[in-house]
Amino acid sequence: MSNFKKIILLFILLSFALPAYGTSGIIDLKKIIKTECETIPDCLQLLFEGAVKLALPIAVVFIVWAGFLFVTAMGSPQKLETAKKTITWSIIGLLFVVGAWALAVAFQNFFKEL
Repeated sequence: MSNFKKIILLFILLSFALPAYGTSGIIDLKKIIKTECETIPDCLQLLFEGAVKLALPIAVVFIVWAGFLFVTAMGSPQKLETAKKTITWSIIGLLFVVGAWALAVAFQNFFKEL
């Protein structure tokens, strides 16, 4: 499959995944600038929360894509290796984003206690 077809397929899959978050946007800048963002930890927590909302559907799309690669590999070692790398890096990327969000929440709670 050519790269152009892969990109088109990714955009189609994302177009079904992203509307679940509503019309307020992934990262609500009005909320960050005006109301809920009084301290730096609050701002970081809101930014990382938006990053998680963006990364989750993308990670799901790539994991589904890796499953598709596994099915279409038909025993080819090279294609199986590509599928394994795709699913591994998708999960690692998702863990980094969720870990960053968890650290932001932990720092926010720590600074509130001070």
